[in-house]
Amino acid sequence: MAYRINKSAPEPVVLPASLERNRLINIKQMAELTGFSIAHIRRLYRTNKFPTPIRIGGRAVAWPAHVAAALTGSTMNEAA
Repeated sequence: MAYRINKSAPEPVVLPASLERNRLINIKQMAELTGFSIAHIRRLYRTNKFPTPIRIGGRAVAWPAHVAAALTGSTMNEAA
């Protein structure tokens, strides 16, 4: 019996605005959003030039999505 594998991409899940605002952005995603390297983001938040992340595990950190949204635009140019 042969099985067919559906290789089409799943439909993206659209979250309500209230949940999207509370979503957590990990450091890799934050680097992609800001254009900074992961090392540079770490330097910035250790010197209080970047919002302090939330610790979500032993070594893992993340930021609420609303913080990432606030960082886009002119605010990011000031942090560099």
